[in-house]
Amino acid sequence: MFSATAARVVGQVARKGCTASAAIAGSQRRFLNLHEYQSKELMKKEGIFIQDFKTAETAEQAEQYAAELGVEEIVMKAQVFAGGRGKGTFSSGFKGGVQLTKDPKEVGAMAKQMLGYNLVTHQTPPEGVPVHKIMVAEALDIETEKYFAILMDRDSNGPVMIGSPAGGVDIEEVAASTPELIYKEVIDINTGVTNEQAARMAKNLNFEGDEAAQAEEQFKKLYNLFLNVDATQVEINP
Repeated sequence: MFSATAARVVGQVARKGCTASAAIAGSQRRFLNLHEYQSKELMKKEGIFIQDFKTAETAEQAEQYAAELGVEEIVMKAQVFAGGRGKGTFSSGFKGGVQLTKDPKEVGAMAKQMLGYNLVTHQTPPEGVPVHKIMVAEALDIETEKYFAILMDRDSNGPVMIGSPAGGVDIEEVAASTPELIYKEVIDINTGVTNEQAARMAKNLNFEGDEAAQAEEQFKKLYNLFLNVDATQVEINP
């Protein structure tokens, strides 16, 4: 099944789905990044497939939410604006901003070493960035990793779909080493994503059968999200 396990929305002040705190009072427009959990909340409202998750601000909440999910395996992720979380180190000495466990009690113990501490990754300042929230979610078995994004493209004078069957790594690396694995569809702002474009992208990302049909539907819903929140980029890269 096509599912958004890692998601990011970048855009202007949203007209729908964002809280008033997302904007500076009196400002008409502001560019912003959203945390993974915020992006997932917006996607869920559009009917985009995501796994069950909750967001915790304390270790007690994290343990409680992990138990309430009632799933076989749990993934917990530090919510920061930086890549490389999984290989990062906290100022507490704890290693790894992305953790997997089957025991909700371990979630609480690990959260105590994450929340309130700085996380240092290759994309943060030397002192790291503070972690105030962690996302507690159902861990999914990933059979294949693919990349998909919708973004505003200056050269195309509008939105484009970008996809690759080589997900799970920096898309810039894929573009540099194997550019033939990057697929692009220019979207006509007047007609939106066509059935032909969605089918072609699904095929290029190696979706087949029922999964291809699901992927095509999800591409269109992601484009609806892109429009509804005035995004400049919507990205999925598990």
